[in-house]
Amino acid sequence: MEIKLQSIHMNRVKCRNSLRLTVDDDVNVPDNKPDVRTVIWEKGTVRLSEKKLSGGRLYLKGTLAYHMLYLSEEEGRPVQSVRGELPFDESLELPDACVGDTINVRAEVEELEIAMIHSRKFAVRALLGIMVQAEELHDARAAVEMGEAPSVHTKTRVIPVTSIVADKKDTARLREEIFLPSGKDGVAELLFWELELCNVEARAREDVLEAKGEMSLFLLWRSDREEGELESYEAMLPFKSEFEISGCREGLIDDVMFRITNENVAVKADEDGEERLVEAEAILEAEMKLYEEGEMELLSDLYATDCSMVPVYQTEEYENLLLKNDSRLRVSERLPLAEGMPGILQICRGSAEIKPDVCTREGETLNLSGVLDVRLLYISEEDDRPLQSYRTELPFTHQIEIRGLTPESTYDIRCNVAEAVFGMVRNGEAEMKAELAFSVLAMENRKEEVIVDTEREEFDENRLEELPSMIGYTVKADENLWDIAKRYYTTQEEIIRLTEHGGEVREGDLLLVVKTAGN
Repeated sequence: MEIKLQSIHMNRVKCRNSLRLTVDDDVNVPDNKPDVRTVIWEKGTVRLSEKKLSGGRLYLKGTLAYHMLYLSEEEGRPVQSVRGELPFDESLELPDACVGDTINVRAEVEELEIAMIHSRKFAVRALLGIMVQAEELHDARAAVEMGEAPSVHTKTRVIPVTSIVADKKDTARLREEIFLPSGKDGVAELLFWELELCNVEARAREDVLEAKGEMSLFLLWRSDREEGELESYEAMLPFKSEFEISGCREGLIDDVMFRITNENVAVKADEDGEERLVEAEAILEAEMKLYEEGEMELLSDLYATDCSMVPVYQTEEYENLLLKNDSRLRVSERLPLAEGMPGILQICRGSAEIKPDVCTREGETLNLSGVLDVRLLYISEEDDRPLQSYRTELPFTHQIEIRGLTPESTYDIRCNVAEAVFGMVRNGEAEMKAELAFSVLAMENRKEEVIVDTEREEFDENRLEELPSMIGYTVKADENLWDIAKRYYTTQEEIIRLTEHGGEVREGDLLLVVKTAGN
C-alpha cells in the first residue's frame, strides 16, 4: 500500500555566535604629511577578506579601513587627511556548523576613536561587533495522502509552511561619473570622501531580483585656486542592478541585505584639462533570501478495517514566518554647539547612525532603545580652525508590534537612517530632521509530528474478539467520531448512517456502533 510523501523545503538555523573585537594600533604620520595639531573627523569600515570553517570554529581575517581628517601646523594647508588599514585575525566557535552550510557574517564598527599621541603619531582604536550564523537547507518529508485503498481511512490537518525559494549571495559592480557643478572650483587635492548606500529597495521579478537605490557621495577638497580654499559637495547617484535567481517571482517575501565594499573615488581631468570629473566605484554585495508562505495538508492519523495499520511518526522542527514588519520613526532636534566651539559658516556634511542598545519583549511587542549618533562637519568662523566637527548622541525608543510573538520566537532587527536633513539655525546652532527605518523579520519555531511511513500487521484476533459486534455507545468528553470509529474498526460514515446522526457529536450523545473488521 503506497504512502505519498511530500518535501517541505526550508531554511534551518544550526547555530549562532557573536563577539566584540578590539582592533588598535599606534600609527606614524606619513613623511609627506605635516604635523597633527588636532583630529577633526574619522571614518571606519570593516572589510572581511577570508572566512574558513574548520573543526567547529570559524576563522576570520580582515581589515579595519580608516580615514582621518586633521588640522595641521602648516599654515598654507591646514586641513589634511590620512588613510590606512589595520589587519585583524579572529575565530569563533560554531560547534554545529559543517562544511557546506551557509555561513553569514555581519561585521560592523561599533566604536571608532582616532586620537593624537603627539604631532607625528596617532592612535587608532576600534570596537568591532561580529555576528555569525550557520544555516542549512533542509528538506522535511511528510505523508500527504495514501494510494487507493478502500479499507484505509485517513485524517488530515493543515499546517502553515514558509518554504525558502532561494538563498543566494551575489555581487554587482557599481560605477558612476559626475562633473562638479559650475559654481564649484576644481580639485587641487581630494581630502576626504564618503560613499554610502541610501534608499535601496528590492523587487522580485521572474528569475530576477532588482535592486534600485542611490549612493550618497560626499567630497571635501582643496580648491585649485591660489588661495586653496576648502570646497565640499554632496550628490545622490542613482543606480539599478539585477541579480539572477532561479525561481524568483513576484509575490515572494524577500529578506535582502545590501552593503557596498571596495569603494573608491577618484578625480580626473575633464575635456578642458580641469580636475572636475569624479568617478565613484563600488562593489554591491547582496545577501538574498526569498520565502513563500503557504499551507500544507498532512496526514495526521490513519487506520484500516481489514488489517492492523500503524502510522510511523517523526518530529520535524522548522521555522515559520510570523511577520515581516517595516516601521518608521521621525526625529527632529536642535543641535547647539558646545561652549568654546567656533561658529558655523557652512555645514559640509551631516551624518546620523543608529546604534541599538537594548531590545526587550513585552507580550507581542518589542521595545527597542538606543542612541542616534549625530555628527556635523562644518566650515567655521575662525581662520586658524577652518574646519570643525560636532558630535552628540540622541536617545530614542521605538515599539514594534508582532502578532503571535512568543519567547521562543526568533527575530532579526535591521535599522538604518532612511533620511537625515541638516540645516543651520544660526552660527552657534544647527538642526536635524531624520527618519529612522526599522525592518523586522520574525519567525516562529514549530515542532510537528508528521507521518513518514506505516507498519502493517495482521489483526490481533484476541483483540477483535474482545470488541462487541454492536454496541450502544455514549460519547465521552473530548471525544470525536474519528476516535470512536478507529477504536471499533468501523467508519465515521457508517456510524452516522446507523445512528441517523448529523456528524457533530457532543458529550452524552448515544451512538450505534457496529464493528466492521472481522465480520
